[in-house]
Amino acid sequence: RLQDEVLASARERHQQITGQAFVISAKARVDGKLFGSVGAIDIIDAANKSGITLNKSEILLPDGAFKTLGEFEVAIMLHHDVEPAIIKLNITAEA
Repeated sequence: RLQDEVLASARERHQQITGQAFVISAKARVDGKLFGSVGAIDIIDAANKSGITLNKSEILLPDGAFKTLGEFEVAIMLHHDVEPAIIKLNITAEA
């Protein structure tokens, strides 16, 4: 059944994605606040560079885009029957 295949695919992607860490460089002020923000599109770009495909709708950002430097955990919702995969996001200052 198609539903079973979709669920199996989501579980497989969950294993591939969980624990992945991505570094995103952004322009920031001295106090660590970003000029702009880091959002879903930036996370997708970073994941793509690592060979991982994410969709914007899968990325859960309940507080909106990130506006400061630091390390964050981001939940990736792959399927409603699979617990979210957690990735680490490290936002560093652009040199």
